[in-house]
Amino acid sequence: MNTETRDPIEFCPAAACAAAIVRIEGFIDHVARLKDEARLARSPDLVAQLDAISDELILAADEARDRLAQVEAISSAGAMAQLLAAIRDVRVRDDAERVRAKDLEAKAIRFLANANLYEASFCRTLSGTKLGGRLFIQPAHDAERRIS
Repeated sequence: MNTETRDPIEFCPAAACAAAIVRIEGFIDHVARLKDEARLARSPDLVAQLDAISDELILAADEARDRLAQVEAISSAGAMAQLLAAIRDVRVRDDAERVRAKDLEAKAIRFLANANLYEASFCRTLSGTKLGGRLFIQPAHDAERRIS
């Protein structure tokens, strides 16, 4: 069996979580459109059922966001998904989302720093946070060069 893939979503847990969030939010939008049609059709039973479906989907999306904050990115696509999710969580302005945003940003920065894709001062300026400076991890090969 050939397990090689060129699709980062297939092998990166963070990218897979982000893809799940996108799919769930697509369903949420679709259910919202169906609710509007049910209201126009004056079908309160259908609206109530769609509300229940929407609530379940919103909970599923939140659980997927929690999973995204727990998994490690193993691709730049996954790290970028974590950074985008962190931006979303900061914008929500809720304490739980703010904590999750810090976790997401930290995980993404660790991956990007280890992959030499992260420059602390630039990212700190771009994000407006101090986290980048605190979490900057010197890449292993740079540290080895300085020791020798």
